Amino acid sequence: MIEIILTREDANTEFALLTEWLADDGSEVRKHDVVCLVETTKASLEIEAPGAGTIVHLYAEGAEVELGERIALIAESADELEQARGVRGSAATPAAPAAPTSRKATRKAVELAEQHGIDLDAIEKQGFITERDVEALLADRALEEVEGASEVLAGISLEGVSLPASFTADDSVGVVDPAFLASLDDDRGAFAALPSHEKLAAYRAAGASVGEGVVLGEGTTVWAPRIVLEDGVSIGPRGVVRCVEVVAIGALTMFGADFQLRCRRAYLGAGIWGGRSIRFGGGGHRDPWAILTVGDLGFVGDEVFVNVCRPVLIGREVFLTMRSLLVTHNVGHSVLEGFENRFAPIVLEDRSQVGLGTVVYAGCRVGREAIVASSSYVVSDIPAGKLAIGVPAKVAGDARHSVSRPRQVDLGRRMVEDLHELVSLRGHEVSPLVADEGIAFEVLDPDARGLVAFRERVADLRAVTPAEGETVVLTLEAGSGEPPGGVAVIDLLARRLHGSGGVLLDSVREFCRKRGIRVEPGPWRYPGGLI
Repeated sequence: MIEIILTREDANTEFALLTEWLADDGSEVRKHDVVCLVETTKASLEIEAPGAGTIVHLYAEGAEVELGERIALIAESADELEQARGVRGSAATPAAPAAPTSRKATRKAVELAEQHGIDLDAIEKQGFITERDVEALLADRALEEVEGASEVLAGISLEGVSLPASFTADDSVGVVDPAFLASLDDDRGAFAALPSHEKLAAYRAAGASVGEGVVLGEGTTVWAPRIVLEDGVSIGPRGVVRCVEVVAIGALTMFGADFQLRCRRAYLGAGIWGGRSIRFGGGGHRDPWAILTVGDLGFVGDEVFVNVCRPVLIGREVFLTMRSLLVTHNVGHSVLEGFENRFAPIVLEDRSQVGLGTVVYAGCRVGREAIVASSSYVVSDIPAGKLAIGVPAKVAGDARHSVSRPRQVDLGRRMVEDLHELVSLRGHEVSPLVADEGIAFEVLDPDARGLVAFRERVADLRAVTPAEGETVVLTLEAGSGEPPGGVAVIDLLARRLHGSGGVLLDSVREFCRKRGIRVEPGPWRYPGGLI
């Protein structure tokens, strides 16, 4: 009989939360299979099977387990399986959760709460507070704010959707002089031909809220009774933005050439990257329900078309890839003759992805972290975390698979190896790779000298030894403290940056971004560097 025991990883941690069983009770497991996920106040951990056999759960998902306790048994024979099931039947009831005043929370919950300024005491729950608890509170608050701000979203669930901050901002910010808008209508071509800085000065003088570093390309104009363009917004040449009530675009969001945005109200978040020939609008864009929201850090590929005659709510870190289409209504023959005539909103929850050339039809919802494969046609909701494909799109499996800790370590090492090769091929001088407790190499360019390393765990950020120039450490688990000057630590799993740096850090951060690891704090835009 093999025992699976929650070993003590930290002297200050007494309990762990068993968040998910990945191996079903009574299923066959092999040695090193990841069988469950647990969270402590310090880390998220994958628990592996120490041997092969039939697993018997001793605790249910959501149980709070004292470290040092066994959570499962692995039977290596039929007799042991019967014995293990008897142990489960007589197992002591897990200890009652701690009182709410203890405010124990998983590390991911703490980080998310800090990111959004959430006081964990606001969450009424006994025992461990999880990331999902914080997300639920954020969703509830967003719903309360939106219900007071926009009756046209009534009946649309905001669960799983992080709206941009501008959605509930003060309506008095960025109100534009109507006479200025009338002058744009009279001679829009002449105004569009002005240099960017002259156009921006005119917008500011008319009351628009325009931040620093904003760029409007040649021939681009923005028309709305309320205009908010935060720092670093960039719209390429020949862009047309025309909104009946308001357009608000967050910091460092950019769109390429031939961008079109036409709807009643548009709220675009911070750090969105958009390609060329993107079109938000289409038929019905002046309707009272024509509201568009795109959350922070979104990606919108070339030639994407989003019809907005009913609300289109796109969450945080959503990918709309090249030539994908979102359609909130159809055009056809008479409903009185039995043909469909559909008008309905579309919701893409946080971190979902819509593949190349895929169509999402009116009334559909794509769940959090779900992926719709390329060339699919979505005519019904896609559950969170699932992969869907086909015409019509059907669930084909999970969007992601479990990755064991040894595999994560291997992938982290490979990232540094790949970065080493890329920087070298870009013509920069680098040292050979060195394997010690992890893997590392030096960049020897005079303008970007420094060390790049991978370490599985950095327990004390204050103890990282600075190298000559910058030091950038990639890790799977960043501990406490702040790194010394010249040192930056990127927690790959928590997707968080600790410390600061220059060209080398920017280059490593961009390398991580292109592999789907977008780290906070943000928003951030790659200013150029080694890659």
